[in-house]
Amino acid sequence: MASSSPWEEMEENYFICPICLDNLKDPKLLPCLHRYCRPCLAPIVGRHHGEFDCPMCKTACIIPANGVDGFKTDFHVQNMLEFIALQKSVKSDESQTCKGCKKKETVIAYCFKCKGFLCDQWYQFHLDNDIFQDHKDHVLFLADIIDKKLSLQKLASLKIAPRCHVHTEKPAEVCCETCSNLPICMVCSNHGEHKGHQISDVKETAIKERAKIRTIVSRVDQYKASVYNLHWRLEEARDRLKRSLSEEKQKLQSQYQEKLEQIRKMLKKTDEQLAASMAKIEKKEIEELTELKRERSLELEAAAKKINEQFEELENEVREKCQSYREERKQIFGEKRVHLGEKLALLDQAVGDNRQLIDTQSERAAKELADASSQSEGRITRFDNFTSTVSSILAAEDDWTDSQCLPDVGSASGPLEEEVKEALLERNAISAIDTRELPPIVDKVTIAESPESVVEIDDIKHKNGFVLTTTAGRRGHVVISGKASGTHAFVTAVDTKGKLLWQKLIENTDKTTPHGPKCYSAALSDQLLVNACNFNRISSRHIHDGSIASTLDVRDEATDSTHGSDIKNNWRETKLMACVTCDPANKDVYIGSGDRRHRISKEMMVLNDKLKYKHTIVLPDDIYWARDITFHRGHLLVCDREGKAGYIVSIDKLDTKIVRRFTKPSLEDGDWGPFRVCTDSKEFIYIMWTAEIDNTWKCVVTQYSPDSHRLLMTKPVAVDDWARGLTTTFIDGKEKLLVTTETSGKMYIYDLVTS
Repeated sequence: MASSSPWEEMEENYFICPICLDNLKDPKLLPCLHRYCRPCLAPIVGRHHGEFDCPMCKTACIIPANGVDGFKTDFHVQNMLEFIALQKSVKSDESQTCKGCKKKETVIAYCFKCKGFLCDQWYQFHLDNDIFQDHKDHVLFLADIIDKKLSLQKLASLKIAPRCHVHTEKPAEVCCETCSNLPICMVCSNHGEHKGHQISDVKETAIKERAKIRTIVSRVDQYKASVYNLHWRLEEARDRLKRSLSEEKQKLQSQYQEKLEQIRKMLKKTDEQLAASMAKIEKKEIEELTELKRERSLELEAAAKKINEQFEELENEVREKCQSYREERKQIFGEKRVHLGEKLALLDQAVGDNRQLIDTQSERAAKELADASSQSEGRITRFDNFTSTVSSILAAEDDWTDSQCLPDVGSASGPLEEEVKEALLERNAISAIDTRELPPIVDKVTIAESPESVVEIDDIKHKNGFVLTTTAGRRGHVVISGKASGTHAFVTAVDTKGKLLWQKLIENTDKTTPHGPKCYSAALSDQLLVNACNFNRISSRHIHDGSIASTLDVRDEATDSTHGSDIKNNWRETKLMACVTCDPANKDVYIGSGDRRHRISKEMMVLNDKLKYKHTIVLPDDIYWARDITFHRGHLLVCDREGKAGYIVSIDKLDTKIVRRFTKPSLEDGDWGPFRVCTDSKEFIYIMWTAEIDNTWKCVVTQYSPDSHRLLMTKPVAVDDWARGLTTTFIDGKEKLLVTTETSGKMYIYDLVTS
């Protein structure tokens, strides 16, 4: 960094308040290194409690106890603002009042000790008189301003040393490192409130601070190219989004035309078959009547009356039989036409749903890109502000400036570095912003009559334990979780043949947890899953090996300041976690609760994908207790086992509303209630209903249309134990429905047949 940065290069943008767009007045420095006029910042701070976002970069800034006055005054910038005012007054060519003779005439210098202009006579007097001996180093010859011969180093040397913060009449002589390099006099260091503190010479302090900041700058600079490269990646993502949307729309139209043509051909073939069948019946009728006439003609003369009566009777039988054939054929082909009409209606509905899905995905992807672009611009703004601030301070080469300002700059570099590193780690996610593959247009998905296989799951039988939930990843991992024993919950991953891949036991240290430790799981992404334990510990894990990515323990007092009082007041003391799911659109985690005493609760905790608390929502009054939840087309599907009903719930920020109640299947007498819910890749919905009948747990799985309006089928599931887990996955490219049992450790695999 050059030590003679030209004054002219900095003036235009460095000293402008971003709010009033005028030169800074009483500049206040935020932790992110952006500075604002105190009068401009004060109303912003006054409107918030606890913290507020920097108007420039949106960094969260904690408000000091004494409000806006608690933010440090940027005395480095304040000093330079004094030079700006001086520069403007010189350029105006107006006569100035001499500090010495008090006359308004042409001045040639400015004394920073006297804080006034000097005429030629008083300028010489300053140079020659011993009284002003300590003024000589602080006199600026105005011709240097006009000739632009000033550097930041030169300007800094003209300023007088800061005053002691206690004895303001005395110049500061040393720094108190204990008090953030506060400038103090020797009296304060030896006898005052700073006695016993770490005291250092200002030059030594400045050298140490310069060394620190140069190390930091060197470390931060290595990310510079990558930070700017993010913008290029965002442009690529925008282009890719446009291409993807165009391709999906073309694919949808192609599927629609193909299906439409198939149905038209089938309708035409049906009409042709009906016409051919009618012609065949008519021909058969004529042939039989002709044969009948021929056979009876020889006997007609001998027994005309009797034969006529018999003929008429037989003729009527033939005509009635053929008419019956006609009616039967019409009914059969009429049913075919109705079925084809229903398929056409389903096709139109599927196309409409997919078009709406494309629009939704487009809006979501565009929002993600806009957010990513805004964040990228903010990072670049903070990066540029950091580098320009460091450059200006180091360029001055002033010990007091460096000792006072560089620690603040160093403190600001930490969050900047972490943010840049996080952005670079997530740049692949920016590249992945795209529309997800649309579900294919299918007429029907049927659960196979019987399971294609029943798998024994390795190491899943635990002493006094049982299975609670089952979820599946795209890589053939089936994740099963539940209670292992009286002291541990478990989460286990197996392949689709039941072979153990990994298993984790989670110790319950909260001995007050009713009914023992339990664990529930849901897929957060292709790589991550979320575990929620009823003793209020949440973890995200890597699906491939079960290693922990992040953890939140609601019982930990340290979570209060980070996650808000809702966790302490509403969860740690009264609630238990009872189910979990993830919203793929917003990358949020939803955790349902149960009450420690009554087991009933309508509250759900919402976290982001880093397990940071966001807010709590409350389910509608009609819902008794959510036993299982999942997201489908932006809505929450809820299994209310105790309330004997399943619901589709819309969520708008903190507001929830029941959209629809699932049609309940017609079942034999029993205490039937929905226990588990999942969806397949084609967006059909599956709900497991259970009931205890004659001391035996019965289970059926119902299938609903993707729009949730219609109950399509009810499938009894014959298992040797209480069915607990329900999910779908792909095995050898074909989609399957998996049902796991509570204690026998078996997985029933049903084929999902598409037609």
